Amino acid sequence: MATLMSIPGYRRLVGTMAFNQTGYAMASVIVPLLIFDISKNATLAGSVSAFGTGSLILLSLFAGALTDKFHPSVVLKLVTLAQTIIWISIALMLSFSDLPLLPIVLCIVFASALSAFDAPSEQSLIKQMVPTSDLGTANAIAHGRESTAEVFGGPSAGLLYGLNPHLALFVQGAFHAIACALVPRKPHSASTNQLPEEHDTNVSVLKSSTDGFRFVFSHTGLRAITLVAAVANIPMSAFILVLIFSYRATGESAFIIGLISASFGSGVIVGSLLASKLAEVVPLGKLGTIALLTFTISLIVLTTLHSNTVATIIALFIAGLPLASFNTAIGAFTAAITPDYRMGAVTTASTIPGIFLMPFGAFLAGFGFEHWGASTTLGLISTFALIATMMTLTSAVRGIPLLSQLDEVQS
Repeated sequence: MATLMSIPGYRRLVGTMAFNQTGYAMASVIVPLLIFDISKNATLAGSVSAFGTGSLILLSLFAGALTDKFHPSVVLKLVTLAQTIIWISIALMLSFSDLPLLPIVLCIVFASALSAFDAPSEQSLIKQMVPTSDLGTANAIAHGRESTAEVFGGPSAGLLYGLNPHLALFVQGAFHAIACALVPRKPHSASTNQLPEEHDTNVSVLKSSTDGFRFVFSHTGLRAITLVAAVANIPMSAFILVLIFSYRATGESAFIIGLISASFGSGVIVGSLLASKLAEVVPLGKLGTIALLTFTISLIVLTTLHSNTVATIIALFIAGLPLASFNTAIGAFTAAITPDYRMGAVTTASTIPGIFLMPFGAFLAGFGFEHWGASTTLGLISTFALIATMMTLTSAVRGIPLLSQLDEVQS
């Protein structure tokens, strides 16, 4: 940890992503509450989240290639600045009581789309700054930091929203502004997997994106884990929304809803303390089975106990415990086998299929809650979690090597 923090620019990157992701964590609570409170329509609230994720997917087609072309530091600076402007603008829009909902929805969707640049920018900077031997630790820090942001951002958003929605949005905008100020400059690359002399630096964005997808789907391990993520992200994108709608419909305070939203991230934080070590000694496939099976069991428990706040918080906390190790292993594996000059494109190429079905999950949460209720909807999405768990038992996922063996994979 101390060695990583001494790397020039790395500490600023951690700070940038911490503040930026805190803003996103606040939005994940503010947006469904705001749309649900204004419209009184869970399907519409779920649809807004679905459209936001859909716009993210569309922009992700080119986000990684654009990040590689214009440098991740520049891209991250522009994106965090844009997020600041958008969320403060939404706060100002709420001051006009007769303003239709559409402009607010469009701003939310645009902000969601811009977040497509976050993962390729961060992964590209990590790849350039961090030696291969420390990639596991760097990815564990990233997941722990993201979950910390969720734990802080969720309850904070709920508390501030309960006081005043405008205040919550202004504070969120301020977090993005701080993130913008902390974006590191172009780092000195620590990777030994550098740009080859024969690589064409003037390659088009379209070709770079295509090459990223070709790289991912020609690699057995990356392809398999991407397909697992595609199915797993259906319940991942749905369960919190179902709980938010359920608790809000019964008149629960925004602060309690924020606490429930943060409980899953709390489990991930605790799990991240051992994530880098577990990723080095436990195969990625086995980590995936443990993480997704735990998540599935927790969802099944929630189908009957979701009305109990304490039981819900405990179940979500347990569900998050093994997830950090699984995600750490995926991130380290992807970074270690990917050349620097393709890191952005490969990150998005592996992310897009993985999040492709998330809009369906968000819509299912709203539609399912409104028409079938929370218990039935949670039971349905737990089925998708079980399918994803079974997919981790395939030979393609089981064959992904340990983090300590990644050098052999590259050779």
